[in-house]
Amino acid sequence: MSASVRLHDKYPELGRGLIPIEPYVSPDYWNREKADLFRKTWLHVGRVEELPNPGDYMVKDIAACDASIIVVRTKKGDLHAMHNVCAHRMNQIVYDERGNTRKFFCKFHGWAYDLEGNLTGVPDEDCFFDLDRCAHGLATVPCDIWQGFIFIHVDPNPAMTLVQFMEPMYGNVEGYPFAKMTSCFSWTTEVACNWKLAMDAFQEAYHVAYVHGHSIADSIKTDDGGAMRPLDGLCGDYHRRLSLAGNTRTVYGNPKAVTQGGAALEEALAESAAAKPISAAALRAGAGGARYVFPMADLPSGVNWTGSPDWMFDINVVFPDFYLSLRPNYFQAYTFRPIAHDRTLVEARVYYPEMLTAGGRFYQEYMKVQLRDVLLEDFSTLERTQAACRTGAKTHMILQDYEIMVRHSFEVIERILGDAERARAAA
Repeated sequence: MSASVRLHDKYPELGRGLIPIEPYVSPDYWNREKADLFRKTWLHVGRVEELPNPGDYMVKDIAACDASIIVVRTKKGDLHAMHNVCAHRMNQIVYDERGNTRKFFCKFHGWAYDLEGNLTGVPDEDCFFDLDRCAHGLATVPCDIWQGFIFIHVDPNPAMTLVQFMEPMYGNVEGYPFAKMTSCFSWTTEVACNWKLAMDAFQEAYHVAYVHGHSIADSIKTDDGGAMRPLDGLCGDYHRRLSLAGNTRTVYGNPKAVTQGGAALEEALAESAAAKPISAAALRAGAGGARYVFPMADLPSGVNWTGSPDWMFDINVVFPDFYLSLRPNYFQAYTFRPIAHDRTLVEARVYYPEMLTAGGRFYQEYMKVQLRDVLLEDFSTLERTQAACRTGAKTHMILQDYEIMVRHSFEVIERILGDAERARAAA
């Protein structure tokens, strides 16, 4: 994107003004988000590979919805989601985070439920009064799948289907080889900051030269003035996207080199061999070691939608709190799930294709460590920023053009909360 073209020119409705800090520190605003946002939208909770067999289940505690949700693979092979609440006296049915079972049993009084939540067993059933088992199963939660990602919706009657929610922005991403990325490593942590503050740090590249100055800053393509201009940005009704170019003469900035090899490999080693010899050694060891090769021409049109030869990755923010970064041959899936107005549970996962060689495994372990360090750098500012927001010394933040995704996030949330308030007032 040239210096004369501004992302904000594409979306004048977003404005260019200051952004208030109050939504980042207010408990009242958080309560509005819980009621009118998180309980009214589709939420990502995992991938289908986590539940491969009948009886495999996981439990997701979602503080933003005051809910604990069981997602289970049924005997029929489909996925079913239910509230983790016994119909008898409200005890949680499942205590552990994941496992495999034939049935769910309440540990309080022994009520039993099958994998679809039907009530199948009640001790001393004849002592109850006209008990209808069919009316007292576990409460079902809408559950659907997009490209292998599992989503749930705590509203029993969602205003739109998952397809309607996803496809306007991400329909042209469908077909990305998610299912071939089966090697996963992950980190989970709680951060003492607002969920939006955490998310904002990952949906712009303006910070890279400073926060990541000693790690990956050299991997982002810069213009003659040193600015890291994005290739393009897209803002929809809910979701947003940002495409970035890499310095293809570095290992991190040329991710396709490890699977594509050839000229891409040599280009990636051009600077890194001298500047970062361990990085270069990892790339040399891993080259050609992946189970799959991912030709750029085979990727769907929505990936690297500008067609840039220097494309590095696309940031995709699936509203409200799911960050999905797509690279030529690996992807990052981060969830920024709020726990309170000033606490966020971050679940960060990175998916690679399986490596068939020892060198390939070494390359993945190197990238795991590098990405871990990058995450720690990102987290280094969050709690300090939250503390600074609480002081009240400043009431608004200033955004520049490349931070349009931060602005879009604010505007979408404001619109949704405002619509809910107006609907209540009109009722």
